[in-house]
Amino acid sequence: MSMLKTICGRGVMLISLAGLGACHNDHDADTTMLPSTPVPSVPVLGSSDAGLTDGGLAQARFSNPVNVEVASDGTVYVADYDNDAVRRIRPSGQVDTLIKQANFQRPFGLTLAPDGNSLFVQTDGNDKGERDANTGTIWKMTLTGEGALEVVVRNVGRPRGLLALADGRIALSDLAHHTIRVLNPATKAITLLAGQADQAGFADATGTAARFSRPYGMALSADGALLVADQNNHRIRKVTLNGVVTTYAGTGGAGAQNGAIANATFNAPQDVAAIGNTVYVADHNNFVIRKIHNSQVSSVIGNGSAGFIDAQGTAAAIFGGEGMALTPDGRHVWLADGNNGDGEPYNRVRYFVLP
Repeated sequence: MSMLKTICGRGVMLISLAGLGACHNDHDADTTMLPSTPVPSVPVLGSSDAGLTDGGLAQARFSNPVNVEVASDGTVYVADYDNDAVRRIRPSGQVDTLIKQANFQRPFGLTLAPDGNSLFVQTDGNDKGERDANTGTIWKMTLTGEGALEVVVRNVGRPRGLLALADGRIALSDLAHHTIRVLNPATKAITLLAGQADQAGFADATGTAARFSRPYGMALSADGALLVADQNNHRIRKVTLNGVVTTYAGTGGAGAQNGAIANATFNAPQDVAAIGNTVYVADHNNFVIRKIHNSQVSSVIGNGSAGFIDAQGTAAAIFGGEGMALTPDGRHVWLADGNNGDGEPYNRVRYFVLP
């Protein structure tokens, strides 16, 4: 759910900032040509103690952070779910609270507008104080001036996956109703792209003939299609803007098999991000981040056991593994390492160096 979704060769395509389109070459991303994005000096913010505390690296506290979004200057926005707040992490490591008000309930989805001046946020509850599988609400936070907050649409299911498109529309993946839709914030119109409301299942097809089961986070592939973490199908799906749905990776069986993409298995994947022809997957129930490159799947972050170990690569241990976002230079991935809703003390936001 990152602002940066694709790096094409030596140029950068910012999907949420600069356009919905495809890479025009088959080369891998060359991140050495990109300016470095600043990150805090310490790769872990928060602690085992849940809380709502702003401040520096040592002081900041979160309560079940579930998603992150990274701006072009390295600022990180955090959906702090149990705190009913959106937090902001500066590149210096300083944390403040951007949004917290009455009836702003359980934020999850995040995406920056194409111009970077607004942040769209999905909450599970609406602005009337109601919260169920149908009360999902999309808010717009203006990041310039006085920072006005407004409701765009309310009671639109539970679209926890948001992805801003170049034309200002927002792709929505609705886990409760198993659909991929597109919102026009200007007109408030929502159109169905793929799937059938309340028809969970699996089918590679077009439009309403396609089936998903709890679709979550999204990214853009190098050829301009949506990549969707189809959680209960244990697959990564590919959806063109014409609504054609195919399987990108995963056999459908829950597992952790690496190797050839045709045989690889996932276990409740929850988010995806792409750099050129490389795709990263937050493989939620395997407690790892996986890498798909050259038709091969490997585990690159996390040792496969739930927990907290402050390390890099496969020496690290993660737990929440929910929303993730790439830095604009493609060198780091931020991860919302929340408590998965079960009260376990993993209330951290972390970043890792990408291999």
